[in-house]
Amino acid sequence: MDWEEIEKQFDFEIPGDEPLFPMNIVCELLHMQYHVLHEIMKQGLLRDRKRKKHSKLFSSKEIKRLKYIKYLMHEKGVNLNGVKLIIRMESKD
Repeated sequence: MDWEEIEKQFDFEIPGDEPLFPMNIVCELLHMQYHVLHEIMKQGLLRDRKRKKHSKLFSSKEIKRLKYIKYLMHEKGVNLNGVKLIIRMESKD
């Protein structure tokens, strides 16, 4: 058996909403300060799901949403209240 066959046989997918990434890794991936991520969470810009107090893990879907929020803030100059409004308006469509 060659490696491609082995990969196909043992391949698996992780659901996009599976929490996997700790806060420090998310900050590193997105080049985001911890306090900014904390404020985004405090503002309720991420879907709130039950998290254990000391294990804040993020899914790939949440990372994509954070990346979009960062884009709005840094590239378009929108503050957090504006981001909140934009996301709310987009979710109504």
